Amino acid sequence: MKRKLLVLTIVLFVLLLLVSLALFLQSRDAVDAPAETEALSSGEEIPEATPLPTPEPGPVPDPVGQGAAAQLKLTLDAPQGAAAVLDGNLYTDYTFPGGTTLTLSAEDEIFALYVVFGTYPGDWTLRSGGEEQPCGQDGFLHECVFLDCPDTSIELVFPDEDVMIRDVYAFSDGYLPTFVQTWRNLREDEGADILLFSSHYDDELLFFGGLIPYYSAVRGLRVQVAYMTSNYLTDFANYRFRPHEALNGLWTACARFYPVTNEVPDRECYSYPDAASIYGEDTFVAFEVEQIRRFKPLVVVTHAESGEYGHGVHMLTAYTVERAVEAAADPAQFPESAERYGVWDTPKTYLHLYGDWSESTMLNYELIAPELGLLSPFRVAEAAYRQHVTQQQWVGFYVFSYDHPHDSHRFGLYRSLVGPDEEKNDLMEHVSRELFPIK
Repeated sequence: MKRKLLVLTIVLFVLLLLVSLALFLQSRDAVDAPAETEALSSGEEIPEATPLPTPEPGPVPDPVGQGAAAQLKLTLDAPQGAAAVLDGNLYTDYTFPGGTTLTLSAEDEIFALYVVFGTYPGDWTLRSGGEEQPCGQDGFLHECVFLDCPDTSIELVFPDEDVMIRDVYAFSDGYLPTFVQTWRNLREDEGADILLFSSHYDDELLFFGGLIPYYSAVRGLRVQVAYMTSNYLTDFANYRFRPHEALNGLWTACARFYPVTNEVPDRECYSYPDAASIYGEDTFVAFEVEQIRRFKPLVVVTHAESGEYGHGVHMLTAYTVERAVEAAADPAQFPESAERYGVWDTPKTYLHLYGDWSESTMLNYELIAPELGLLSPFRVAEAAYRQHVTQQQWVGFYVFSYDHPHDSHRFGLYRSLVGPDEEKNDLMEHVSRELFPIK
Protein backbone atom coordinates (compact mmCIF):
# COMPACT_ATOMS: atom_id res chain seq x y z
CA MET A 1 0.00 0.00 0.00
CA LYS A 2 2.81 2.38 0.91
CA ARG A 3 4.54 1.59 -2.39
CA LYS A 4 1.40 2.54 -4.38
CA LEU A 5 1.09 5.83 -2.52
CA LEU A 6 4.74 6.60 -3.24
CA VAL A 7 4.33 5.95 -6.96
CA LEU A 8 1.17 8.09 -7.10
CA THR A 9 2.95 10.94 -5.31
CA ILE A 10 5.84 10.86 -7.80
CA VAL A 11 3.46 10.90 -10.78
CA LEU A 12 1.56 13.91 -9.41
CA PHE A 13 4.82 15.73 -8.75
CA VAL A 14 6.00 15.19 -12.34
CA LEU A 15 2.67 16.45 -13.72
CA LEU A 16 2.92 19.62 -11.61
CA LEU A 17 6.43 20.25 -12.94
CA LEU A 18 5.27 19.88 -16.55
CA VAL A 19 2.35 22.30 -16.03
CA SER A 20 4.64 24.85 -14.38
CA LEU A 21 7.13 24.62 -17.24
CA ALA A 22 4.39 25.16 -19.85
CA LEU A 23 3.10 28.29 -18.05
CA PHE A 24 6.63 29.68 -17.79
CA LEU A 25 7.32 29.26 -21.51
CA GLN A 26 4.00 30.91 -22.43
CA SER A 27 4.73 33.96 -20.28
CA ARG A 28 8.26 34.29 -21.70
CA ASP A 29 6.94 34.32 -25.27
CA ALA A 30 4.54 37.12 -24.37
CA VAL A 31 7.32 39.26 -22.85
CA ASP A 32 9.77 38.61 -25.71
CA ALA A 33 7.25 39.17 -28.53
CA PRO A 34 8.90 41.13 -31.37
CA ALA A 35 8.06 44.67 -32.37
CA GLU A 36 5.81 43.18 -35.02
CA THR A 37 3.15 42.61 -32.33
CA GLU A 38 3.41 46.21 -31.12
CA ALA A 39 3.23 47.49 -34.66
CA LEU A 40 0.07 45.57 -35.26
CA SER A 41 -1.56 47.13 -32.21
CA SER A 42 -0.46 50.67 -33.16
CA GLY A 43 -1.40 50.34 -36.84
CA GLU A 44 2.15 50.85 -38.13
CA GLU A 45 3.25 49.10 -41.29
CA ILE A 46 5.70 46.27 -40.97
CA PRO A 47 8.76 46.78 -43.18
CA GLU A 48 9.36 44.04 -45.69
CA ALA A 49 12.25 41.74 -45.00
CA THR A 50 15.32 42.37 -47.12
CA PRO A 51 15.53 39.51 -49.63
CA LEU A 52 18.73 37.47 -49.82
CA PRO A 53 20.83 38.30 -52.88
CA THR A 54 20.32 35.93 -55.80
CA PRO A 55 23.64 34.68 -57.17
CA GLU A 56 24.32 35.32 -60.83
CA PRO A 57 24.06 32.12 -62.85
CA GLY A 58 27.48 30.93 -64.02
CA PRO A 59 28.54 28.45 -66.69
CA VAL A 60 27.81 24.81 -65.91
CA PRO A 61 31.15 22.97 -65.61
CA ASP A 62 31.83 20.19 -68.09
CA PRO A 63 31.77 16.65 -66.70
CA VAL A 64 35.18 15.50 -65.57
CA GLY A 65 36.69 12.60 -67.53
CA GLN A 66 35.74 10.72 -70.65
CA GLY A 67 32.89 8.36 -71.26
CA ALA A 68 33.10 4.93 -72.80
CA ALA A 69 34.18 4.71 -76.41
CA ALA A 70 31.65 3.34 -78.87
CA GLN A 71 32.61 0.47 -81.14
CA LEU A 72 32.05 1.69 -84.68
CA LYS A 73 30.52 -0.27 -87.51
CA LEU A 74 33.11 -0.55 -90.25
CA THR A 75 33.04 -1.12 -93.97
CA LEU A 76 36.06 -2.46 -95.84
CA ASP A 77 36.87 -1.89 -99.48
CA ALA A 78 37.98 -5.54 -99.85
CA PRO A 79 34.72 -7.55 -99.89
CA GLN A 80 36.54 -10.86 -100.11
CA GLY A 81 38.19 -10.26 -96.73
CA ALA A 82 35.53 -8.22 -94.96
CA ALA A 83 33.50 -11.21 -93.79
CA ALA A 84 36.48 -12.67 -91.93
CA VAL A 85 38.15 -9.59 -90.47
CA LEU A 86 35.00 -7.70 -89.40
CA ASP A 87 33.17 -10.62 -87.75
CA GLY A 88 34.76 -10.32 -84.30
CA ASN A 89 35.81 -13.97 -84.45
CA LEU A 90 39.42 -14.76 -83.55
CA TYR A 91 39.25 -18.10 -85.33
CA THR A 92 38.56 -16.71 -88.80
CA ASP A 93 41.11 -14.85 -90.91
CA TYR A 94 42.00 -13.56 -94.34
CA THR A 95 45.43 -13.19 -95.92
CA PHE A 96 45.95 -10.05 -97.99
CA PRO A 97 48.70 -10.00 -100.62
CA GLY A 98 51.81 -7.93 -100.02
CA GLY A 99 51.53 -4.24 -100.84
CA THR A 100 47.79 -4.14 -100.08
CA THR A 101 46.17 -0.86 -99.04
CA LEU A 102 42.91 -1.34 -97.12
CA THR A 103 40.35 1.44 -96.73
CA LEU A 104 38.18 1.35 -93.60
CA SER A 105 35.19 3.66 -93.24
CA ALA A 106 32.76 4.49 -90.44
CA GLU A 107 29.93 6.99 -89.96
CA ASP A 108 31.71 8.63 -87.01
CA GLU A 109 35.33 9.62 -86.59
CA ILE A 110 37.70 6.79 -85.75
CA PHE A 111 39.88 7.64 -82.76
CA ALA A 112 41.36 4.20 -82.05
CA LEU A 113 42.00 1.14 -84.20
CA TYR A 114 42.58 -2.37 -82.84
CA VAL A 115 44.02 -4.93 -85.25
CA VAL A 116 44.49 -8.62 -84.47
CA PHE A 117 47.09 -9.85 -86.94
CA GLY A 118 47.47 -13.51 -87.83
CA THR A 119 51.05 -12.96 -88.96
CA TYR A 120 53.56 -10.35 -87.89
CA PRO A 121 53.02 -7.49 -90.36
CA GLY A 122 56.33 -5.69 -89.95
CA ASP A 123 56.27 -1.91 -90.28
CA TRP A 124 53.05 -0.60 -91.80
CA THR A 125 51.44 2.81 -92.23
CA LEU A 126 48.10 4.26 -91.18
CA ARG A 127 46.80 7.19 -93.24
CA SER A 128 44.14 9.47 -91.82
CA GLY A 129 43.26 13.13 -92.15
CA GLY A 130 45.91 13.60 -94.81
CA GLU A 131 48.68 12.43 -92.45
CA GLU A 132 50.74 9.23 -92.28
CA GLN A 133 51.29 7.46 -88.96
CA PRO A 134 53.96 4.72 -88.70
CA CYS A 135 52.80 1.51 -87.01
CA GLY A 136 54.05 -2.00 -86.34
CA GLN A 137 57.46 -1.05 -84.93
CA ASP A 138 56.77 -2.83 -81.63
CA GLY A 139 56.11 -6.18 -83.29
CA PHE A 140 52.75 -6.82 -81.61
CA LEU A 141 50.32 -9.39 -83.03
CA HIS A 142 47.52 -7.52 -81.24
CA GLU A 143 48.10 -3.84 -81.94
CA CYS A 144 46.07 -0.86 -80.75
CA VAL A 145 46.70 2.43 -82.55
CA PHE A 146 45.45 5.81 -81.31
CA LEU A 147 45.01 7.98 -84.38
CA ASP A 148 46.95 11.22 -84.57
CA CYS A 149 44.28 12.56 -86.94
CA PRO A 150 40.85 11.00 -86.29
CA ASP A 151 38.79 10.59 -89.45
CA THR A 152 35.80 8.70 -90.82
CA SER A 153 37.90 7.04 -93.52
CA ILE A 154 41.38 5.64 -92.98
CA GLU A 155 43.87 3.56 -94.95
CA LEU A 156 46.09 0.71 -93.79
CA VAL A 157 49.15 0.40 -96.02
CA PHE A 158 51.08 -2.87 -95.68
CA PRO A 159 54.57 -3.78 -96.89
CA ASP A 160 55.46 -6.23 -99.65
CA GLU A 161 54.94 -9.41 -97.62
CA ASP A 162 51.52 -11.05 -97.36
CA VAL A 163 49.71 -10.21 -94.13
CA MET A 164 47.05 -12.25 -92.34
CA ILE A 165 44.42 -10.36 -90.36
CA ARG A 166 41.98 -12.00 -87.97
CA ASP A 167 39.99 -9.04 -86.66
CA VAL A 168 39.74 -5.26 -86.96
CA TYR A 169 37.87 -3.01 -84.52
CA ALA A 170 37.43 0.77 -84.50
CA PHE A 171 36.30 3.06 -81.70
CA SER A 172 35.17 6.60 -81.08
CA ASP A 173 36.80 8.84 -78.48
CA GLY A 174 36.64 7.60 -74.88
CA TYR A 175 37.64 4.71 -72.67
CA LEU A 176 38.21 1.54 -74.67
CA PRO A 177 36.49 -1.76 -73.83
CA THR A 178 38.51 -4.06 -71.61
CA PHE A 179 39.08 -6.63 -74.37
CA VAL A 180 41.22 -4.13 -76.31
CA GLN A 181 44.86 -4.87 -75.53
CA THR A 182 47.07 -1.80 -75.26
CA TRP A 183 50.41 -3.54 -74.85
CA ARG A 184 53.75 -1.90 -74.36
CA ASN A 185 57.30 -3.18 -74.22
CA LEU A 186 59.09 -2.96 -70.89
CA ARG A 187 61.91 -0.45 -71.22
CA GLU A 188 65.41 -1.48 -70.29
CA ASP A 189 65.77 1.40 -67.84
CA GLU A 190 62.61 0.29 -65.98
CA GLY A 191 63.61 -3.27 -65.24
CA ALA A 192 61.29 -6.13 -64.32
CA ASP A 193 60.36 -6.83 -60.75
CA ILE A 194 59.63 -10.45 -61.72
CA LEU A 195 60.78 -12.33 -64.83
CA LEU A 196 58.78 -15.52 -65.34
CA PHE A 197 60.15 -18.19 -67.70
CA SER A 198 57.27 -20.33 -69.01
CA SER A 199 57.96 -23.33 -71.25
CA HIS A 200 54.72 -23.04 -73.24
CA TYR A 201 51.74 -20.80 -73.73
CA ASP A 202 49.43 -21.36 -70.70
CA ASP A 203 52.07 -22.84 -68.34
CA GLU A 204 52.30 -19.42 -66.69
CA LEU A 205 48.71 -19.97 -65.50
CA LEU A 206 48.55 -23.72 -64.88
CA PHE A 207 51.67 -23.96 -62.71
CA PHE A 208 52.11 -20.37 -61.49
CA GLY A 209 48.44 -19.73 -60.73
CA GLY A 210 47.57 -16.24 -59.55
CA LEU A 211 51.16 -14.98 -59.58
CA ILE A 212 50.67 -12.63 -62.55
CA PRO A 213 47.37 -11.02 -61.44
CA TYR A 214 48.58 -10.76 -57.84
CA TYR A 215 51.91 -9.10 -58.51
CA SER A 216 50.77 -7.11 -61.58
CA ALA A 217 47.40 -5.76 -60.44
CA VAL A 218 47.26 -6.12 -56.66
CA ARG A 219 50.88 -5.18 -55.96
CA GLY A 220 51.35 -2.93 -59.00
CA LEU A 221 54.70 -4.49 -59.95
CA ARG A 222 56.28 -5.07 -63.35
CA VAL A 223 55.93 -8.73 -64.35
CA GLN A 224 57.57 -9.84 -67.59
CA VAL A 225 56.76 -13.22 -69.15
CA ALA A 226 59.25 -15.05 -71.38
CA TYR A 227 58.10 -18.11 -73.34
CA MET A 228 60.72 -20.75 -74.08
CA THR A 229 58.99 -22.17 -77.18
CA SER A 230 56.73 -20.79 -79.89
CA ASN A 231 53.50 -22.33 -81.13
CA TYR A 232 53.52 -19.66 -83.83
CA LEU A 233 56.25 -21.70 -85.55
CA THR A 234 54.55 -25.08 -85.07
CA ASP A 235 52.69 -26.92 -87.81
CA PHE A 236 50.02 -28.51 -85.59
CA ALA A 237 46.56 -27.64 -86.91
CA ASN A 238 45.19 -25.60 -84.00
CA TYR A 239 48.52 -24.16 -82.91
CA ARG A 240 48.24 -21.13 -85.16
CA PHE A 241 45.62 -19.87 -82.68
CA ARG A 242 47.80 -20.42 -79.61
CA PRO A 243 49.75 -17.12 -79.67
CA HIS A 244 46.45 -15.23 -79.69
CA GLU A 245 45.06 -17.29 -76.82
CA ALA A 246 48.28 -16.63 -74.92
CA LEU A 247 47.94 -12.87 -75.39
CA ASN A 248 44.26 -12.98 -74.43
CA GLY A 249 45.12 -15.03 -71.35
CA LEU A 250 47.92 -12.72 -70.25
CA TRP A 251 45.74 -9.65 -70.75
CA THR A 252 42.94 -11.24 -68.70
CA ALA A 253 45.54 -12.01 -66.01
CA CYS A 254 46.39 -8.28 -65.91
CA ALA A 255 49.79 -8.54 -67.62
CA ARG A 256 50.49 -5.31 -69.46
CA PHE A 257 54.01 -5.85 -70.82
CA TYR A 258 54.20 -7.73 -74.11
CA PRO A 259 55.75 -11.19 -73.67
CA VAL A 260 58.99 -12.24 -75.31
CA THR A 261 59.26 -15.60 -77.04
CA ASN A 262 62.19 -17.85 -77.83
CA GLU A 263 61.85 -18.40 -81.57
CA VAL A 264 62.01 -22.19 -81.52
CA PRO A 265 58.99 -24.37 -82.35
CA ASP A 266 57.13 -26.31 -79.70
CA ARG A 267 57.94 -30.03 -79.98
CA GLU A 268 56.78 -33.06 -78.05
CA CYS A 269 59.45 -34.04 -75.52
CA TYR A 270 58.81 -36.94 -73.17
CA SER A 271 62.02 -36.62 -71.15
CA TYR A 272 64.90 -34.30 -70.35
CA PRO A 273 67.23 -36.07 -72.85
CA ASP A 274 64.56 -35.62 -75.56
CA ALA A 275 64.32 -31.90 -74.89
CA ALA A 276 68.08 -31.40 -74.62
CA SER A 277 68.70 -33.22 -77.89
CA ILE A 278 65.97 -31.32 -79.76
CA TYR A 279 66.72 -27.82 -78.47
CA GLY A 280 70.20 -27.96 -76.98
CA GLU A 281 70.92 -26.71 -73.48
CA ASP A 282 73.05 -23.80 -74.66
CA THR A 283 70.24 -22.53 -76.91
CA PHE A 284 67.95 -22.21 -73.92
CA VAL A 285 70.65 -20.76 -71.66
CA ALA A 286 71.60 -18.13 -74.25
CA PHE A 287 67.99 -16.95 -74.56
CA GLU A 288 67.49 -16.89 -70.78
CA VAL A 289 70.74 -15.02 -70.17
CA GLU A 290 69.76 -12.41 -72.75
CA GLN A 291 66.37 -11.82 -71.12
CA ILE A 292 67.89 -11.61 -67.63
CA ARG A 293 70.42 -9.05 -68.81
CA ARG A 294 67.79 -7.14 -70.77
CA PHE A 295 65.11 -6.93 -68.04
CA LYS A 296 67.40 -7.00 -64.97
CA PRO A 297 64.78 -8.62 -62.73
CA LEU A 298 64.73 -8.56 -58.97
CA VAL A 299 63.23 -12.06 -59.04
CA VAL A 300 63.38 -14.88 -61.58
CA VAL A 301 60.80 -17.66 -61.30
CA THR A 302 60.39 -20.79 -63.39
CA HIS A 303 59.34 -24.45 -63.53
CA ALA A 304 60.00 -27.35 -61.20
CA GLU A 305 63.10 -29.47 -61.70
CA SER A 306 60.74 -32.45 -61.94
CA GLY A 307 59.05 -30.87 -64.93
CA GLU A 308 55.83 -30.84 -62.86
CA TYR A 309 54.46 -34.00 -64.49
CA GLY A 310 57.77 -35.01 -66.05
CA HIS A 311 57.61 -32.82 -69.16
CA GLY A 312 61.02 -32.68 -70.81
CA VAL A 313 60.84 -29.01 -71.82
CA HIS A 314 59.76 -27.99 -68.31
CA MET A 315 62.79 -29.79 -66.90
CA LEU A 316 65.08 -28.27 -69.51
CA THR A 317 63.74 -24.81 -68.67
CA ALA A 318 64.31 -25.30 -64.93
CA TYR A 319 67.87 -26.61 -65.21
CA THR A 320 68.94 -24.08 -67.83
CA VAL A 321 67.54 -21.19 -65.74
CA GLU A 322 69.74 -22.42 -62.89
CA ARG A 323 72.71 -22.04 -65.22
CA ALA A 324 71.47 -18.78 -66.70
CA VAL A 325 71.20 -16.82 -63.44
CA GLU A 326 74.88 -17.55 -62.81
CA ALA A 327 75.99 -16.92 -66.40
CA ALA A 328 74.11 -13.60 -66.70
CA ALA A 329 76.44 -12.08 -64.09
CA ASP A 330 79.59 -13.20 -65.95
CA PRO A 331 80.64 -10.97 -68.88
CA ALA A 332 82.78 -13.76 -70.30
CA GLN A 333 79.73 -15.93 -70.93
CA PHE A 334 77.52 -15.09 -73.91
CA PRO A 335 79.47 -11.88 -74.55
CA GLU A 336 77.14 -10.60 -77.30
CA SER A 337 74.23 -10.03 -74.91
CA ALA A 338 76.66 -8.77 -72.26
CA GLU A 339 77.91 -6.13 -74.68
CA ARG A 340 74.37 -5.10 -75.62
CA TYR A 341 72.70 -5.07 -72.19
CA GLY A 342 75.48 -5.36 -69.63
CA VAL A 343 75.51 -8.08 -66.97
CA TRP A 344 73.07 -8.70 -64.14
CA ASP A 345 73.21 -10.76 -60.97
CA THR A 346 69.60 -11.64 -60.12
CA PRO A 347 68.93 -11.12 -56.39
CA LYS A 348 66.48 -14.02 -56.01
CA THR A 349 65.57 -17.09 -58.07
CA TYR A 350 62.61 -19.36 -57.34
CA LEU A 351 61.66 -22.73 -58.78
CA HIS A 352 58.17 -24.17 -58.65
CA LEU A 353 57.89 -26.88 -55.94
CA TYR A 354 61.61 -26.59 -55.14
CA GLY A 355 63.09 -27.98 -51.92
CA ASP A 356 61.56 -29.26 -48.73
CA TRP A 357 57.89 -28.48 -48.23
CA SER A 358 58.57 -26.94 -44.80
CA GLU A 359 60.88 -24.36 -46.38
CA SER A 360 58.50 -23.45 -49.19
CA THR A 361 57.33 -19.94 -49.97
CA MET A 362 53.53 -20.16 -50.21
CA LEU A 363 51.75 -17.41 -52.11
CA ASN A 364 48.24 -16.35 -51.16
CA TYR A 365 46.10 -16.18 -54.30
CA GLU A 366 42.81 -16.37 -52.40
CA LEU A 367 42.61 -12.82 -51.07
CA ILE A 368 39.69 -10.75 -52.35
CA ALA A 369 41.23 -7.86 -54.28
CA PRO A 370 39.45 -4.58 -55.14
CA GLU A 371 42.02 -4.16 -57.93
CA LEU A 372 40.59 -7.32 -59.50
CA GLY A 373 36.94 -6.36 -59.18
CA LEU A 374 36.65 -8.18 -55.82
CA LEU A 375 37.88 -11.41 -57.37
CA SER A 376 40.84 -13.35 -56.05
CA PRO A 377 44.05 -13.71 -58.09
CA PHE A 378 43.33 -17.42 -58.33
CA ARG A 379 39.89 -16.83 -59.88
CA VAL A 380 41.39 -14.36 -62.32
CA ALA A 381 44.00 -16.95 -63.31
CA GLU A 382 41.20 -19.44 -63.94
CA ALA A 383 39.41 -16.91 -66.14
CA ALA A 384 42.67 -16.26 -67.98
CA TYR A 385 43.18 -19.97 -68.67
CA ARG A 386 39.70 -20.14 -70.20
CA GLN A 387 41.03 -17.83 -72.91
CA HIS A 388 43.05 -20.83 -74.11
CA VAL A 389 40.02 -22.17 -75.92
CA THR A 390 41.82 -24.89 -77.88
CA GLN A 391 43.24 -26.34 -74.65
CA GLN A 392 39.97 -26.81 -72.80
CA GLN A 393 39.69 -30.29 -74.29
CA TRP A 394 42.42 -31.49 -71.91
CA VAL A 395 40.37 -32.14 -68.78
CA GLY A 396 43.44 -32.99 -66.71
CA PHE A 397 44.83 -29.48 -67.03
CA TYR A 398 43.54 -26.53 -65.04
CA VAL A 399 44.99 -23.95 -62.65
CA PHE A 400 46.37 -26.24 -59.96
CA SER A 401 45.43 -25.48 -56.35
CA TYR A 402 46.51 -26.49 -52.85
CA ASP A 403 45.21 -30.04 -53.02
CA HIS A 404 47.20 -30.95 -56.14
CA PRO A 405 50.79 -32.23 -56.47
CA HIS A 406 51.44 -29.39 -58.95
CA ASP A 407 50.16 -26.76 -56.47
CA SER A 408 50.65 -23.35 -58.12
CA HIS A 409 51.03 -21.60 -54.74
CA ARG A 410 54.26 -23.31 -53.73
CA PHE A 411 57.77 -22.17 -54.65
CA GLY A 412 61.25 -22.73 -53.30
CA LEU A 413 64.12 -20.25 -53.08
CA TYR A 414 66.86 -21.72 -55.27
CA ARG A 415 69.36 -18.84 -55.15
CA SER A 416 69.53 -15.62 -53.14
CA LEU A 417 71.82 -12.63 -52.69
CA VAL A 418 69.80 -11.48 -49.66
CA GLY A 419 69.66 -14.59 -47.51
CA PRO A 420 66.72 -16.91 -46.83
CA ASP A 421 63.09 -15.87 -46.74
CA GLU A 422 61.69 -15.28 -43.28
CA GLU A 423 57.96 -14.77 -43.78
CA LYS A 424 57.90 -17.25 -46.68
CA ASN A 425 54.82 -15.70 -48.29
CA ASP A 426 56.21 -13.20 -50.78
CA LEU A 427 58.65 -13.55 -53.69
CA MET A 428 59.64 -9.90 -53.18
CA GLU A 429 60.74 -10.30 -49.57
CA HIS A 430 64.03 -8.44 -48.89
CA VAL A 431 64.37 -7.04 -52.44
CA SER A 432 63.50 -3.71 -54.04
CA ARG A 433 64.72 -1.54 -56.89
CA GLU A 434 66.21 0.84 -54.32
CA LEU A 435 68.46 -1.95 -53.07
CA PHE A 436 69.28 -3.22 -56.57
CA PRO A 437 69.17 -0.23 -58.92
CA ILE A 438 69.78 -0.38 -62.65
CA LYS A 439 73.06 1.39 -63.32
